[in-house]
Amino acid sequence: MGKLSDKEQEVLDFLLDFVNMEIFSIEQQERDLGRLDYSLCSDDAEKQTITTKKVQKFKKRLSKCNPIIAGYLNALTTPDPLNTEFEELREIITKNFLYTEYYELFEELVNSDIKDLERYQFESVIESLGYDYKPLKDFVQGVCDVNSYFTYKSFLDIPNDSELNYDKVVKKLNDAFFKLEAFMSGTINDYKHFDFNTAFTELFYFTRKSENYNYENCKRVGQYWGLTEQIRVDYDKTNFDNVKAYNNKAFCHDCDVITSIAWDRIEEFNSFQTPDEVEEQTRKKTISDLMKPTTKSPVVVKVESKETENKLPSEDNPYPRIFTSVGAYIKFKNLYDEFEKSNQNLANYSFVFHRMKKDHLIYKDLKQLEFIDFLSSFEIHLDRLKPISQLGNNDLREGIYNRI
Repeated sequence: MGKLSDKEQEVLDFLLDFVNMEIFSIEQQERDLGRLDYSLCSDDAEKQTITTKKVQKFKKRLSKCNPIIAGYLNALTTPDPLNTEFEELREIITKNFLYTEYYELFEELVNSDIKDLERYQFESVIESLGYDYKPLKDFVQGVCDVNSYFTYKSFLDIPNDSELNYDKVVKKLNDAFFKLEAFMSGTINDYKHFDFNTAFTELFYFTRKSENYNYENCKRVGQYWGLTEQIRVDYDKTNFDNVKAYNNKAFCHDCDVITSIAWDRIEEFNSFQTPDEVEEQTRKKTISDLMKPTTKSPVVVKVESKETENKLPSEDNPYPRIFTSVGAYIKFKNLYDEFEKSNQNLANYSFVFHRMKKDHLIYKDLKQLEFIDFLSSFEIHLDRLKPISQLGNNDLREGIYNRI
């Protein structure tokens, strides 16, 4: 694929946004189903059985995939000699798929006004132009199946290293987190990839062995979860000194993996909860818990007016990982003040995400999951975002967007 013109790049981005949104929606559904399946299990043995069945299910489904997409999925599952990260490799393969299998559609859209198509369901757009939607639908499902297969398989993988033991696993995890935090603080200037997912699989495996299964080690598992959650928040809010860390692909990839571990493997972490942790979570809370005496002296908090509180220094961007400038954040805040919370949250904030990305006010590489998590800090709770093509008539939202 040679260098694309601006219009060709716009069309390719339009197609990629649709594919990525479809992948995200299906993966969210699979995560929700997985959590439900695990929550109904009575013990770890049953969870192991469920996981094995899921691995077999996705393996069987991939073996029967549409022959048109088989080569693309094979490229996604074959070890890459350049060690390209999975997300980056998926985008490269998706571009090749679109450019090869839908070249005529691509050319037709280059000569069309994409804005005229955004109000329609993308599937109906493809079919109304005379193209077969099924290969694209199968490709999206196939990519999701590959990701699910690898995810569930990683839960089953047992370490093959005969010299590996509990102490060595803990040491390499501690060293990995130490280096990650040192890079975030700017103490070291370079960061190299570490396979956190496999390391946690090893940790769970060795901790569950009878000789290692004790109170102290189970507490340690819970502390690791707290650490993954802290890194997830720090990465999202840029609560660290070395903001240039975002230019390091290995760092960004590992933080994304840690975020996934904190969310998607929560059932595994919970299986190691100690009795006192379970009691603390299930114990009925009372006002007495808030009235216990402390050794700290009362602190007088100066309350400033709301007007002063809302003022933002011109150089202060509170979410530099999400917004490209403080002006971009102010734009979002004004949109939030306009839309607030309503039964239209899904449509309104899906529009905000896509529209601000288009204007380069939100970083192009920002994942929808990160934006959804960010919205929760504004009490906007969504489980997905809609593609721009599924939002219907955006005239009112467009008018508000241009006015503020």
